[in-house]
Amino acid sequence: MSRTYRDRLFRLRARWGLLPLAGLAEVGWASGLKHADSPLEWGLTVGLAVASLWLASRAVRYLPTSTVYTVFVGMGAAGTVIADWLLFGVAFQWPVLGCLVLLMVGVIGLQQVSA
Repeated sequence: MSRTYRDRLFRLRARWGLLPLAGLAEVGWASGLKHADSPLEWGLTVGLAVASLWLASRAVRYLPTSTVYTVFVGMGAAGTVIADWLLFGVAFQWPVLGCLVLLMVGVIGLQQVSA
């Protein structure tokens, strides 16, 4: 494997690495919209919203826009549902889990075909 190929592969993986961070920030601000009560919590919510969009905008520079957007929104949706279950007392439902599995299969599939 040539050095140039390895460098390109490393850069591609690093760019894909921005999306999980953007997804985590997305979950944080989406949860903050419902649960923020103080000015500090609202400031954190706004900061996470800005961070999630900034990280996604960095990934769009190097990866297909449609793929970045789908992965970004899919991770945010799945993470928000999981956060609701684990942190905020929302009742677990099997159909919701089934839909999340389908969503994640699609997100992983898009990542694989665009890599």
